[in-house]
Amino acid sequence: MKRRLSTVVIANAMTAVFAIAGAQLNGYEVISRASAQQTPHSGPAQMLPELDNESVVVLRIRMAPHEKTGLHDVSARLVIWLTDAQIRDTKADGTTTDYRRAAGSTEWVSAQQHAGENLSDNSIEFLAIVPKSNRPGASPIEHRERH
Repeated sequence: MKRRLSTVVIANAMTAVFAIAGAQLNGYEVISRASAQQTPHSGPAQMLPELDNESVVVLRIRMAPHEKTGLHDVSARLVIWLTDAQIRDTKADGTTTDYRRAAGSTEWVSAQQHAGENLSDNSIEFLAIVPKSNRPGASPIEHRERH
């Protein structure tokens, strides 16, 4: 049941992201895990591209129990939590916030510089859906607001 709930939440969130970004669901390019190239970064050790097309990049991110990430930049994104999570977020100025997220929950994360820590004894996993801003034309929301 939990797996089905995650699948439904992901499908609904992806539909919303594609609608907002103006993407079409057919013709997208899927990047296989085998061909994904890892680039040096200070973020989570396990970060795999799931989808990359002209409108969005979808990253599957896993953090091991008690894993810490170095200070790194993230662009604005929709996050879909696939597991329950207990996280410590540290901003560039040193302020920290501890929070919990439930599997299936979603949130918008603004562009920022931060470091993260998985406070749990379990691995955590989430999808980061990052809109690409180089697409010409207005989003469906901007279009609706003008008309």
